[in-house]
Amino acid sequence: MCSLLRYKFKCLFFSLILGVVVPSLSYGKALRSPVQTGDNIIIAKGDIPTPEKYQDSIHTYMNFITAELAEMVIQLELLQQNLQQGKLSAAQHAYIIAHQHYETVRPIIVLFGNTDRTINPRADYFLDKEKDYRFTGFHLVEYQLFAAKNPTQALAANEELLIKGRDLHKRVTTETIEIPKLVQASADFIEMILETKLEGKENIYSLSDLTDIAANLKGSQEIINVIQPFIEKNTLKQLQENTLRINKIMQPYYMADSTYQPYSQLKQQDKMALYSLLTQQAETLAKLRAQLDVDVYYKY
Repeated sequence: MCSLLRYKFKCLFFSLILGVVVPSLSYGKALRSPVQTGDNIIIAKGDIPTPEKYQDSIHTYMNFITAELAEMVIQLELLQQNLQQGKLSAAQHAYIIAHQHYETVRPIIVLFGNTDRTINPRADYFLDKEKDYRFTGFHLVEYQLFAAKNPTQALAANEELLIKGRDLHKRVTTETIEIPKLVQASADFIEMILETKLEGKENIYSLSDLTDIAANLKGSQEIINVIQPFIEKNTLKQLQENTLRINKIMQPYYMADSTYQPYSQLKQQDKMALYSLLTQQAETLAKLRAQLDVDVYYKY
């Protein structure tokens, strides 16, 4: 009798288990996407490869980046020499030129992981501002040169920056980028101007934001130049006309030493005109992704 009861209990138990598991398996199966078949399936690992037709454009732009970073390193070395010789004014000028070369390629550097955050962080990134130990790179050198006017501290900060600058230059010679990110960078240059430099927030000690605006414009224009054969005529015309208007506003601020007047000299009327033209330029550049039929992917 007991054996019979135990047998019935086991049967009931397994029936209950099956009643729960089988529907769950069926439900799980229903939620899965069907197996993909056919010739149009692409298994993507990392960036989607750039079509062959864009390779020359990318190669040309990477050479441009390498040249700009080489000039950056030269100016940082000159900065170092001037500080060692007690020439503060010459060191200040070398800083502005060095940072100008960096800003000419900065949106591309942003793609290389945390590099920009270590080589170009501003004091307002941190709660303790200039006192924060993470405040290093270009803007620490700028702070010591223009605000603190401490050649000894500027020399130490620049030695560290020079190591990072040489390493970055060496790294870029072996790197490449995919066409979606190159196209995206053309607009990113303009966004950088609108977000910080047009408000004078990038170089708050040297007041050299107009020089960096020109650098960002140069970097964006170089991308337009290398992908020009693929841009629709009407769009290219809009970009070229906007560029002429922007350059016309910037030209009176240009100085003989290859820099621009301090940001404090920027007239409000010119600032508003630049804001309008740069906004239009950014919107037009955003169309290039569709025209070139490229998608932009972000890393999270």
